[in-house]
Amino acid sequence: MLFKRKTASLAAESGEVLQEAPAPSSAPARPAKEKLGWFEKRDRRRRRRKIFEEVLGWILVPALIYLIYLGVQAVGGIPKELIDFANEIIAIAMKGGKG
Repeated sequence: MLFKRKTASLAAESGEVLQEAPAPSSAPARPAKEKLGWFEKRDRRRRRRKIFEEVLGWILVPALIYLIYLGVQAVGGIPKELIDFANEIIAIAMKGGKG
């Protein structure tokens, strides 16, 4: 395995750790949270990013379509030349080129 977690620090291995007095037990002791490794952190970042991208897509795509619609309406519709050009491009694509 390339990356191995360290179970104890160097100071603990050499016996240089100071003994601390135990904390008063008035509060119930919670188990210590396990530290996440780099793989788990990367997985959580990816999951968070994917969710963010999905939400952004669901908001931005309809907004862009609506803005394009407003732009077309502002100039008075799509000119006939553009529609004819698009039809020619589609016809060439359906034929399979200039063969």
